[in-house]
Amino acid sequence: MRTAVLVAVGVLLVGGCGVGLGDQDGPAVAGQDGAPSDAPRAAVTAPPALRTADAPASSVPASGSTENAPASTAAGSTTDDEPRPSGTAGDTDGNDGAGPAGTATGSPVPQTSAPSTDGDIASLAETRFDLVPVAEVDAPVALIARPGSGQRYVATLTGQVWLLDPTDGRDDNGGVAAGAGPQLVADIGSKVSQGCENGLLGFTFSPDGEELYLSYTDTARNSRIAVMPMAGEIPQTGSSRILLALEQPACNHNGGDLAFGPDGNLWIGFGDGGGADDIYGQGQDRDTLLGAMLRIDPDPPSGRGYGIPAGNPFPSGSAPEAWAYGARNPWRFSFDRRTGDLWIADVGQNRVEEIHVLPAAEGWLPGANLGWPLFEGNERFSGSGTPADLVFPVYTYTHDDGCSVTGGYVYRGSAIAALEGAYVFGDYCTGELWGLVRGPDGQAERIDLGVSVPRNSLVSFGEDADGELYALSTAGTVYRLVAAP
Repeated sequence: MRTAVLVAVGVLLVGGCGVGLGDQDGPAVAGQDGAPSDAPRAAVTAPPALRTADAPASSVPASGSTENAPASTAAGSTTDDEPRPSGTAGDTDGNDGAGPAGTATGSPVPQTSAPSTDGDIASLAETRFDLVPVAEVDAPVALIARPGSGQRYVATLTGQVWLLDPTDGRDDNGGVAAGAGPQLVADIGSKVSQGCENGLLGFTFSPDGEELYLSYTDTARNSRIAVMPMAGEIPQTGSSRILLALEQPACNHNGGDLAFGPDGNLWIGFGDGGGADDIYGQGQDRDTLLGAMLRIDPDPPSGRGYGIPAGNPFPSGSAPEAWAYGARNPWRFSFDRRTGDLWIADVGQNRVEEIHVLPAAEGWLPGANLGWPLFEGNERFSGSGTPADLVFPVYTYTHDDGCSVTGGYVYRGSAIAALEGAYVFGDYCTGELWGLVRGPDGQAERIDLGVSVPRNSLVSFGEDADGELYALSTAGTVYRLVAAP
C-alpha cells in the first residue's frame, strides 16, 4: 500500500512541473503529450466554473451545495470511469527546455517593491540544521496548527486528516511512548479522486478554530472547497458542505492550497487548468478562476454561499473572486505572520521555478498579473507584450537546481535565531531545503540549509502555533526543522 501511495504523490508534484504522468490517465489534448500546441489558444476553452456564491454578480448563482453537480464535458476532462496508468513517470508537459515554437526570449528586471525580510545571510550560512522526525503518516500533504489550541493536524493525499500527538510520540525519557502516534480524526477518501495530480490537496482552519476547510478533487476530478464544523478535536465530516466548486478541464495543475489571510478572508490558489503551455488560455484571462489567486468571504452576512470582499479588483467581471491572475500552478502559498506579506511559489514548466511576494504594505497588489504564460519566471515564454500590471517574481531558479518548487513560510519562531525573517522553501525533486534572504534593495539570496528529505518527496511545509517549521515527505515522514547541536 505504501508503494502505491508514493507513486501517486510523486505524480502530484513532478507532474506539476511537467515531468510526471500528467494527463496519461485522461484523453490527450493538444499540448498534453509533451509537444507544444499548434492550435490557436483562443479556440480551446475550459468548461464554465460551478460556484456557490452569495450573489456577487449576476453571472454567479447562489445555488447551494454543488457536491453532486455533474461536470460538463470538454477536451481533456476526465472521470473516475477512465482507466488510470500504472507505469513510471514520463514527460507529459512539454518539459523539453524550450517554450512554444516561435517564442521570443528576454530577461526583464524582477519586481523588488516588496519589503525585505530581516534574515542575516552570514549567520544563517553558518548555522547547521537538523530534520527531526515527529510522525509517520502515509502520503502527508499538508500540516496546519489549529488556532486556539496549538494542536497540529496533518492531511494526506488520499483524503485522511490526522491529529498529531503533542509529545511527538516520545515518552519522558525520549523513547517511543506506548500507544502514541497520530490519531485519525477524519476520512473523506471515498469523495476524493486519485492519480495524476488529484487528491486532498490542502486544508486550513477558520481563524477561531471552529471550522475546517478542505481543498480536494472529487471523484469527477473537479476542484472542491468543503467546510465542516469541529466538535472538540474531531472534524464533523457528516455536516460538511461544499463552499466552492470549480470544474477542471484536465487532471493536472490543480493548485489546491488555501489559507486565511490577515484580513480574515479565505484565500485559494488554482492552477491554469492543466495540459501544457496554458493550452486552455486561462493564464491571462481575468474572467476565470483558473490560473488565479482567489479571495472570498466564506461567512457572509446572509449566511449562505460566500461573499465577495470589498476591494477585490474585478467585482464586475465573471470572476469577482479573483485577486491575482497569471499563475501556472501555485501549489503552496503562505502569509508572513509578522508582516502579512503573501508569498506564492508557482511551479514552472520547462525551465524556471518562481516565487512571488505580494506585500501587505501595498495592499497585496490587487489585480497583480503573475505573468504566465507570457513569462516563465522572468524569462519570456510566449507572446511579446509586457502588461503594465505584471508583477515579476522576487526569486527564480532554473531546472539546473531542481524541477518543482515547494513553497514554505517566512520563519517567525523563536528556536532558531539565525533563521528569523528568512523564507524557508525547497524543491520537490532534489528534496533540499533552502532559506531565502532579501537585502535592502530587494535582491534575494538563497542559502542552502544543508538538510534534505528523500528525492522526489518534498511535498509541503507546515507552521505550528509557535512559528516553528515542518517539512513533509511523501516517503511518509513529518519532520521538524531544528538547529543542530
